[in-house]
Amino acid sequence: MPGFYEAIVRADGPLTAMWITEGENAGARALLDRQGVLFRDEAFPADRIPDSADGNVFTERISKGKKLVVCGAGHVALCVVRLGVMLGWQVTVIEDREEFAGKAREAGAQQVFCRPFGEALEGMDGDGMTAFVVMTREHAHDMECLRRILEKPYAYAGMMGSRSRAEEVRNRLRTEGFDPEKVDRLHMPIGLAIGSRTPEEIAVSVIAELISVMNTRDPDEGFPPGMAEELAAGTKGVLAMIVKKEGEAPRRPGTKMLVREDGSFLGTVGGGYAEAVILEAARKMISEGQPETRLIRVSMKKGTMYCGGEITVFLTRAKGREEA
Repeated sequence: MPGFYEAIVRADGPLTAMWITEGENAGARALLDRQGVLFRDEAFPADRIPDSADGNVFTERISKGKKLVVCGAGHVALCVVRLGVMLGWQVTVIEDREEFAGKAREAGAQQVFCRPFGEALEGMDGDGMTAFVVMTREHAHDMECLRRILEKPYAYAGMMGSRSRAEEVRNRLRTEGFDPEKVDRLHMPIGLAIGSRTPEEIAVSVIAELISVMNTRDPDEGFPPGMAEELAAGTKGVLAMIVKKEGEAPRRPGTKMLVREDGSFLGTVGGGYAEAVILEAARKMISEGQPETRLIRVSMKKGTMYCGGEITVFLTRAKGREEA
């Protein structure tokens, strides 16, 4: 059986992670998928796995992250790709011209398919965390993409174009027999109305709309890009995780920061005063070797520079590569 973090990295679908944050078994974890238990520390009592209401158990849902499929690799599309990669999304580009497909690879897309649009989309799955963005060079290609996309599950689907063109596309899709309600929910024209003009500004409007929609669909934090992989590979240090939020604290429960043995860190629990407190506590745990876990309450209600909220952060040691 793989270790806790390795199981997270290997998983194909959503998971439920449970952490005991207080008491004699603090630090013990369990990991579940739809079929049952994937991992359980010996110190995590089996009879507590269903008990997510226990005040000493923090339960979170972990998804495999947001996926962005961009149809086309023109100027605006490449800007969208770069922003998606910067946000840590899994970015796939479909482009039937080799020169432009190469530019998508240079922009950082993890997957690039240089094939006809309909053919590439035919073999591509969608799910509740996938966004499809259609930005091809021709109306016929846009239509072919939308026909394929409307047959799939997704969180977001949109097409770049004018309002008149968007209405023409909607009418044609309805005439072809596609579900009118699903057609009406397509984001056309794509992006928020922020007065954007340049390719970069248009890309910002598109990504802003995607963030708004995707974060509504996925309220959980999970692990930031690369963190679970680093922990699975054996990085030692301290994992800090917000387990409770009160008031207007900037980050939600489930937000994580990994503080490595050398003092460097990955992720953030909100920055500013709260993060400074957590970094100091984590580095002290590393330098002194004790304790194995800590639970710290950080108030940000003092003075005008604070947001007025409070967070409770659970710190637990990462001891290197885990054995089952």
